[in-house]
Amino acid sequence: MHSLPRLPSWLITALAVIAGLVILFKFVDWIAQYLWFDTLGLASVFWTFRLLKTGLFLAAFVPILVYFWANLHYLALRLDIAVVVNTLINQLAGRALPANAYRPPDASGSGPKERTPDIFILAAVVLALLFALALSEQWEALLRYVWSLPVGEADPIFGNDIGFYLFELPFLEATQNFLITATFAGAAFVLGTYAYAGALKFSIGDGIDAPPEVLKHIVINVILFLLVLAWGFYLDRFDLLQSDRGAVYGAGYTDFHVVRPTLVVVIAVTIALAGALMFPRQLGRAAVALVVVIGYPAILLLTLVVLPWGVQSFVVEPNELELEEPYLRHNIAFTRRAYQLDRVAERTYEAVTGLKLPALLRNDETIDNLRLWDWRPIAQTFRQLQQIRTYYEFGDADADRYLIDGKYRQVLLSARELSEELPVDTWLNRHLQYTHGYGLAMSLTSTMSEQGAPELVIKDLPPVAEGGLNVSNPAIYYGERTSEYAVVATDVPEFDYPRGDENVYASYEGRGGVDLGSFWKRLVFAWQQLDVNILLTAYTRDDSRILLWRQVGERIGLIAPFLRQDQDRYIAVSDGRLFWIQDAYTVASGYPYSKPFEDDLNYIRNAVKVVVDAYHGDVEFYVVDPEDPILRVYREALPALFTDFDEVPDDLRRHLRYPIDLFDIQAEKYNIYHMTVPQVFYNGEDMWEEPWETYGGRRIRMQPYYVLVRLPGEDQLQFLLMTPLTPRNRDNMIGWMAARSDFPGYGEVLVYKLPKDHLVIGPIQIEALINQDTDISQRLSLWDQRGSRVIRGNLLVIPIENSFIYVEPVYLISEGTDIPQLKRIIVSDGEKLAMERTLEEALEAVFGEERPRTADATVDARAAYPEDLVGARAAYSEVEAALRAGDWDAFGRAMEALGSRLGE
Repeated sequence: MHSLPRLPSWLITALAVIAGLVILFKFVDWIAQYLWFDTLGLASVFWTFRLLKTGLFLAAFVPILVYFWANLHYLALRLDIAVVVNTLINQLAGRALPANAYRPPDASGSGPKERTPDIFILAAVVLALLFALALSEQWEALLRYVWSLPVGEADPIFGNDIGFYLFELPFLEATQNFLITATFAGAAFVLGTYAYAGALKFSIGDGIDAPPEVLKHIVINVILFLLVLAWGFYLDRFDLLQSDRGAVYGAGYTDFHVVRPTLVVVIAVTIALAGALMFPRQLGRAAVALVVVIGYPAILLLTLVVLPWGVQSFVVEPNELELEEPYLRHNIAFTRRAYQLDRVAERTYEAVTGLKLPALLRNDETIDNLRLWDWRPIAQTFRQLQQIRTYYEFGDADADRYLIDGKYRQVLLSARELSEELPVDTWLNRHLQYTHGYGLAMSLTSTMSEQGAPELVIKDLPPVAEGGLNVSNPAIYYGERTSEYAVVATDVPEFDYPRGDENVYASYEGRGGVDLGSFWKRLVFAWQQLDVNILLTAYTRDDSRILLWRQVGERIGLIAPFLRQDQDRYIAVSDGRLFWIQDAYTVASGYPYSKPFEDDLNYIRNAVKVVVDAYHGDVEFYVVDPEDPILRVYREALPALFTDFDEVPDDLRRHLRYPIDLFDIQAEKYNIYHMTVPQVFYNGEDMWEEPWETYGGRRIRMQPYYVLVRLPGEDQLQFLLMTPLTPRNRDNMIGWMAARSDFPGYGEVLVYKLPKDHLVIGPIQIEALINQDTDISQRLSLWDQRGSRVIRGNLLVIPIENSFIYVEPVYLISEGTDIPQLKRIIVSDGEKLAMERTLEEALEAVFGEERPRTADATVDARAAYPEDLVGARAAYSEVEAALRAGDWDAFGRAMEALGSRLGE
């Protein structure tokens, strides 16, 4: 018997050093994370994560190490491993095999006493590490499993509480997948090695030929595999509620009547086969061997593939609606609950034509807040006009609303953050001196200067705020683009902002960051950041601190990796300070009968609003939906992490918005699942979709947009997220969907259905009318021919008093510049169309009296309204004032004046 040589001592030493360094790096990273979590008051969250991950790792590592070591040790006892390895090397090299390539195992008694080769021990350790690391990534599933709670609602097939599918089944399936992979790998390796060594042979005539000890070893591994496989078939029964066979998402007729009972049969056959293998001598018989090798796979193929296919094809499909109707009802009901579509308030909207000037006057606040500036061109404008220095940069612009001069106004705003490109890129500049961004740009959405630039209400450095706004602390140490760590409170003055030819410097006085006062902490963070300068620099002091994970999304993700973040976080000004607001979702992929939206996720709630202080770095997780069952589990597991919504400061609460990602998903699902009658749903008789529009010369899907409008029958101006809806593959409007962002009605989603007895023109049809208007087309073409670039912006459909107006801004980018200018406004009521220099002129052209049009007259873009419209608005304001004061004489005179103005 030959033996494999021992591993050389230098290799063992090298492997030990590498393992030690990996463990040390991980340990140092844990220390750094702990110190960081502790400064945020979340040390308990850190320890919960670590205990879950470490516990799961150890629970997997020990048994898997024993399993693989036992298999490899037994192989070493039964095979001449040196000969097997030598044979393999010769085969790979293309050389002739040695005469003693296959050496039969010693079948007498317990066999030779051979030590386990070092390489086998190393292989067992490596395999156990890989499997344990893989399973430890399922710590979130373990968290949900350990702290699972009942939802109080049962599935319609098995009668299990929904909590079983959200919290328990995912971890059970992760564990089963882990075990089936490990046992399959073990059984396959053992089988393959014995077969390669000549110790295992199979033929149809003779069956399985192997010594009893070899056969026993193989059978043990196969039995373990079959038992885990049977458990997997048992769990597969519950996965039928996620089946996508046929017309139903979830268990349909075939799943319920065929697959469900046949899975029970398969489980019984699998366990019976595992029991039969406990008598391995029978495997030598050819008939028995054929049953094991061919018969069992044939049973699986017949029961799980052929039979369901046959029933679905020849029984269900010819009678699909009749047989699938009860399951379609489940699919509709559960999908609506999973996306909260069952809470959508449906209303009717008359969509009358012939909107008149008095209606616009009654909705002057809506007109004053029409979003003429699209977020795409205005972000480009901010970069050109407000970036000021090359080391600053703006991200995208976000919509919000503020009280400006006492009026509720919609704005677009963007933070001025530090760029990755610094004037001189040194370690000192990047980490000690250029530590933070500064201020923001904010503009009204509905006004422009004479040159077509936005009207900024917050601008410049230091920030100049108008209209009663206030930015008392504009420093941005935590942002969307802030990826580098910073060391603050050092002997190096921090660059604050430029002032003329000089710079203004400051020193961080916030409460963020981890103390760097000791040598050991500097050593930890130097190691963790792989940056020895942290340890060697002479600029730090006893009160110096290191600010880590300053990018808002990364910061939130490290604290709460189980929350899905909305793609559009935004900055808000509250009580003079800057805060980042991030919508966060709880999601799941196991909600019964619910149609997924992406990545198999089929349940979503905007359960949390995360607020990050841009200066201090504090992170608050405010609970928006305390009834969400997934969030209830997280609150049980991590009570220190979440804060009741009542504690949101009032001023900050005014800037919360209904999130775009959730609205998109709900609109996509509602376009189909507003059909609640199974026959209508099955036939797809009333499917909707989000409309098309033209932007920048390209046909694109219209994105939801924020507006300030009055809803029908309501007096209060509302900040809404809305989108028009059109029938599938049609261009006319069929309805519109809106979600409230203001309190107390925050979160209510409304769908206004339009009448079907007349056509309501849709966005892309308005685009077609614009293209067909010879006057507008000629003017736009003329600008393009002069070397400028014309951008037709986001088309807005604005509901006003059971009617619509359509508004599209036109931007011009002159040759040699990259600054979009708002040059024209296109307005339509669905019939008439006008393009003018100002919104007021365009409204007058469409809704006022007919008058000759001047093709391209030069007017003051900041002029409020044409004279007659100004007079009408003034008269209407007097009517309102008299009515509020209860002065009926003044009311009568004002009404006469208004009538006179409207008659002019």
